[in-house]
Amino acid sequence: MVRHRGVAEFASAQFREKFPHADNETLTSKCTVEIAVKSPDGTAKQTQVTVGQLLDMIAPLSELDGECRGCPANLSGRAFGCIGKVNYPIRKEAEDWLLARLPDDAKDANLVLLLKYLADLGIDGAPVETQRSRSRMFERKEAAVRKWGGWLGPKMQITSSQLLHLLAFSESIGPEQAQLYSRLLDLAKLGSEPGEISDAVAQFRVFLRAVNLAGRLNANLAVEA
Repeated sequence: MVRHRGVAEFASAQFREKFPHADNETLTSKCTVEIAVKSPDGTAKQTQVTVGQLLDMIAPLSELDGECRGCPANLSGRAFGCIGKVNYPIRKEAEDWLLARLPDDAKDANLVLLLKYLADLGIDGAPVETQRSRSRMFERKEAAVRKWGGWLGPKMQITSSQLLHLLAFSESIGPEQAQLYSRLLDLAKLGSEPGEISDAVAQFRVFLRAVNLAGRLNANLAVEA
């Protein structure tokens, strides 16, 4: 429902820009959008609705806005700030930024643990590669790669697809998982790191802050890829 609120706001703004003199009745009755509606069996179907119908659907949210003030899970400070999104297509710089969070030292304890965790659970990035093969889902045609090891030691690597598989391709991240991911990706430092970031990276940073917060609050984090 919160997602539908965002859709209504975006569609209304676009309609107003195109038809600046249109009245509210025209906006609510003539402006249409497509939304995903889940059936009882869990499958999603694209359905066309008017902005007016969408506003009626999300009306109950306005009664709950005030509950978000002071909530420790509210990352943005706005209503329903515990809910966020990462837009498609996934940008190249976002994948690069995610991989750059990994340690440089091949002997780093967190890196060694992450490599073992990925191998033990079979997190190979395959679901992400399936998405990557579709048009307009990823800016990169191939996953970014970080490599360690060399002349005398074993060669190791992690791809951006593996990290996205780890973080985003489950229905939820439990508290213990969140605590582990926070350790492996050094998420405690998020928000205090210097330098400018793009909007695409900012969305990923908010998501990783939510992972870190879920671990600290001992809460589940719902995820939908």
